[in-house]
Amino acid sequence: MNKIQRNNFIVLVLAIILSLILKFSHILLPFMFGPMIAAILCVKVFKLEIKWPFWLSQTGLIFLGIQIGSTFTKTVIGDIRNDWLTIIIITVLLLVLALFIAYFFKKIAQVNTETAILSVIPGALSQMLIMAEEDKRANILVVSLTQTSRIIFVVILVPLISYFFRDSSSSSEGASMKVAPFTQALEIWQIALLLLLVAIVYILMAKINFPTKQLLAPILVLIVWNMTTNLTFTLDHWLLASAQVVYMIRIGIQIAYLLNDLKGRIAVAIAFQNIMLILSAFIMVVIVHVFTNNSINELFLGAAPGGMSQIVLVAMATGADVAMISSYHIFRIFFILFVIAPLIGYFLKYRARYNEK
Repeated sequence: MNKIQRNNFIVLVLAIILSLILKFSHILLPFMFGPMIAAILCVKVFKLEIKWPFWLSQTGLIFLGIQIGSTFTKTVIGDIRNDWLTIIIITVLLLVLALFIAYFFKKIAQVNTETAILSVIPGALSQMLIMAEEDKRANILVVSLTQTSRIIFVVILVPLISYFFRDSSSSSEGASMKVAPFTQALEIWQIALLLLLVAIVYILMAKINFPTKQLLAPILVLIVWNMTTNLTFTLDHWLLASAQVVYMIRIGIQIAYLLNDLKGRIAVAIAFQNIMLILSAFIMVVIVHVFTNNSINELFLGAAPGGMSQIVLVAMATGADVAMISSYHIFRIFFILFVIAPLIGYFLKYRARYNEK
């Protein structure tokens, strides 16, 4: 066992121990915060060099995607179809708020308009980085740091807000008991077939560089599976916990290294931008709640400007409707990819031609 393998083993063992301590202490999201704390301790305190295997974290994400996809039953999809207008309104309002906040981010960080816009758009990290690379006026370092550091604020503020506004009448554990666990609901050949289908769709999406394929591939496969077989299930608790641990260790490592770069004016601007984006999203959904009577927690988690994987973990812990919340984020991904990104691209090209005159 070389040094890197030894360090990876240390962080894994520490992550499991801390997760179990948090679980038995009844702390919210133990298998999310345990690995993050373990990774930060190993990097920042113990000064260990950790190179967490990419394939391992991606496997964790794929299983999280399977869990999300398993919640898309025929009944749930019918409910989502009835809520399509709310999903569109929430998505559009969030992006409008993001562009409004971009103006203040520009002033505080003292960056140009191109950098500010590409830094603030939530839920489209890879697309914004590609556009930053293509636009000569955009500062790709600021865009990258701002977009990636959002996870720090999301994993702290979103669970905190969601916890206080969770629906006390629902329970994620209770909901999961309505269907059999993954390993009991399906036979071995069915599990193998399902995993093979997920792998095929994942490879196809990777070929076209489709964003968030680790989650979308299993979600798409499971939606078709649920609609055609009626063999619904939920992931076994140990599988879901394992998936969270191997994925969140990678997130914790990213946060540990990001903390070194958050300094000076840029750090203040990033903190302002992300805190304002999360708080304004919450205020927005409270207003929408008055007109729709949808759960504040589910509206907030649907609007929260973070990665779908982290938001869904919070949804599971607070007993929220995972499929409904996922639908908000899936729609946002497609909306940004096919509508917002082209519009921003056109705007930035127009600015470039205007500035050349």
